[in-house]
Amino acid sequence: MHHLRTGTHAVRSRPTNGPKANQGIGFPRLYDLLLLFLTRGRDRTYREELLDLAGVASGNRVLDVGCGTGTQAIAAWRRVQPGGSVVGVDVSEKMLVAARRKARRAGLDIPFRHADAAELPFEDGGFDVVMITTVLHMVPESRRRPCLSEAGRILRPGGRLLLIDYAGNPDERKHLSAKHGRHGQFDLHNLHGPLAEAGFKHIEGGPLEWLSLHFLRATRA
Repeated sequence: MHHLRTGTHAVRSRPTNGPKANQGIGFPRLYDLLLLFLTRGRDRTYREELLDLAGVASGNRVLDVGCGTGTQAIAAWRRVQPGGSVVGVDVSEKMLVAARRKARRAGLDIPFRHADAAELPFEDGGFDVVMITTVLHMVPESRRRPCLSEAGRILRPGGRLLLIDYAGNPDERKHLSAKHGRHGQFDLHNLHGPLAEAGFKHIEGGPLEWLSLHFLRATRA
């Protein structure tokens, strides 16, 4: 079995009595099947492209926020070897159970922790890369800035943040999944200013070829 070196990711005591963003997604098996369907069976290619965007490489310490069933974290773990590490966090206990099971089956000892993106239980500057993939549209607007601040806090100077979510005029989005509900009400482009206020620089973004999603990428100052 492969083991992660997790000593650098020391737990920090954080308040837990604030309101959670939500309880997360409670149907992990359906979630995996839905993503497989939406990517037309190319979900592995989709995840590898996200890792490319984040610049994930061997030796990196990566945090996957909103890790879901752990597939992205497992892909990241393979990319950061040798010498790197990956931690996944999510607010859904059901998703975390699925993620742990999936990692065990792959022979990987990846830590998956229950945590809110706005209250991450890690010390300052402990990660090289933070990825937040299709999460922020589910977070109440009042808690999005704290999420970005937390990402900046736990990144080392020069560390990279990758955000993947929905953006642009909903009427102009090609994929139906991007037009309705919380997806259609969210615009990733609106986070340019909050990212700068949270201490990020070199903020850039654009569309992906997947599901009318966009990315924002930024560097911790």
